[in-house]
Amino acid sequence: MIKRFAVLLLAAVAIAGCSSPSQTFEIDNPGDVPLTLRIDGNELPIAAHASRPVKLKPGEHHLQSPALGDVRFIVYARGKGGLINPTLAEYVIASEIYVTDPDKLKHFGTPNQHIELGGVGFDGPYSTTHALFIDQAWSFGVREPFPDEQTVAHVDATGGRISTKIFTAPDFIAYVEASRGEPGAYRRQQPAGYQAPVFTLEAAPAALPALAPAFEAHAAPLRELYARYLKATTADAQLHLQQEAFQAQMAFTAATARLGADLPVEANTGYNTFVQTRATLMGSAALVVP
Repeated sequence: MIKRFAVLLLAAVAIAGCSSPSQTFEIDNPGDVPLTLRIDGNELPIAAHASRPVKLKPGEHHLQSPALGDVRFIVYARGKGGLINPTLAEYVIASEIYVTDPDKLKHFGTPNQHIELGGVGFDGPYSTTHALFIDQAWSFGVREPFPDEQTVAHVDATGGRISTKIFTAPDFIAYVEASRGEPGAYRRQQPAGYQAPVFTLEAAPAALPALAPAFEAHAAPLRELYARYLKATTADAQLHLQQEAFQAQMAFTAATARLGADLPVEANTGYNTFVQTRATLMGSAALVVP
């Protein structure tokens, strides 16, 4: 894991006021040439290696671009916005541990995941995505560096915190090389350099994953709610379904709590996939309509 040691200083901070029902998304263009897209008929040019914000209210929207055509998507209430990726480029979300003192690192685990970019592997607290809509899950955006220090109002007993940043793939490679003091390491393994793969647009699944029969007997309410959620185009309807889904998930968990012990590993793995997929989809800021 790459670790950055930073001092967390105590300071007063202002409290933000009420927020708008609109969500702020950042449209990013990691390419070498400018691009133009339209959202709900509004033309939005984005320079090369640049991004621009756009605010979108809960409900149905349309995105048009030469590469993607006409894409119908829904923005959901209570989302946190995120990044719009019209080129379907690869992005990496990475974490750094900030501590008041190196001794505090003992309070933090060492998450280690393997990712590959252009056939070159990286191990650390990393994840990759090429989705059109990437939910906000970072402290620092694609055009912001990890700061050497952070000033915060409070430090808990751990003496630190984990912060995240989203990178374009080339920027992530440069970040790793600089952090490890290994300039040119990527090209030594991949002489052609990073070559962006070509991905196709993936819509939200029309149905939740399959379950073993014992679990499936209790899954109908969640499946039906998800189907309705994919058609909910008003904030009120979305909020109502989110609450319904919470209650349905609680009931599903209670009804299936003791079933897994008598089922094979594959059935329990499918159960976990079902639960995680439903939570991710119904917690997304925006979904491409299937």
